[in-house]
Amino acid sequence: MTSGNLHNDSIKELIEAGIDKDDARFDIELLEDLLVKQGEDAFRAGVTRRAQGEPLAYILGERAFYKDVFKVVPGVLVPRNDTELLVETALRFMGLLDFPMGDVAKVTVGDVTDGFTAIDLCTGTGCIGISIANEAVSKGKSVKTTMCDLSPVALSCAQDNASTVAKAPVQVKEFDVLNGDYSTLVEGEADIIVSNPPYITDEEMEELPYDVKNYEPDMALRAADNGLEFYKAIAAKAMPILKNTGMLAVEHGYLQGEAVRDIFAQEGYIDILTLKDYGGNDRVTLGRKM
Repeated sequence: MTSGNLHNDSIKELIEAGIDKDDARFDIELLEDLLVKQGEDAFRAGVTRRAQGEPLAYILGERAFYKDVFKVVPGVLVPRNDTELLVETALRFMGLLDFPMGDVAKVTVGDVTDGFTAIDLCTGTGCIGISIANEAVSKGKSVKTTMCDLSPVALSCAQDNASTVAKAPVQVKEFDVLNGDYSTLVEGEADIIVSNPPYITDEEMEELPYDVKNYEPDMALRAADNGLEFYKAIAAKAMPILKNTGMLAVEHGYLQGEAVRDIFAQEGYIDILTLKDYGGNDRVTLGRKM
């Protein structure tokens, strides 16, 4: 722990930088890990970086997500709590979510047996695909998971997390979600495909918080065609590699649920459903192959 003066002065520095008082206290408590592990100089440097607006996950080099802690590096999207809904949706579909809550309880359990094949598109840190795989393994199920991204930084980070966090072998693959050949992602067909792709419009980019807009990777945030570019490509190209009754589930912005449902319907998906996150916002849309 820091001394009283250093602790309080650090909180004051963050508050003066425009960070909410409660958030500043929370940030300093987490940054004190740097003091314990690396010493006072590292702690002070971390406080300065946070005061300048850098995301806390980049400074600490990690972020808790679902049931694990994942490596996070600058240049990779920071995992969000809201994205855990996408993990829960997949697990509910696979019959592996013990206590579904909220809208996740509306998801019908699919026809998935002991083993299954999952694909995570635009994987970033790999937190979604690895969380799904880890939970499946913990329930005694066999799993084959492929995680894809185009960013070299993301691929490296995902591979590190696959090596240190994953409880089962996970394949990390360079792949262009917009233009790639989806048949190269799976031998046979996939039970489930998940994705948290870029979906922020040019206008919305200007309204993002400073630490997101100025530090997190643009290629993981911004999407053309009113933010729908990736959903159109994924919905069309995922269909041929899904098993019959297999599920596609994607995260999207809180204003995009209707548009994503329309895209899914145009591509022939059935049982299309949009789930609200625990803040009451549209967050995940899913559909099944007939």
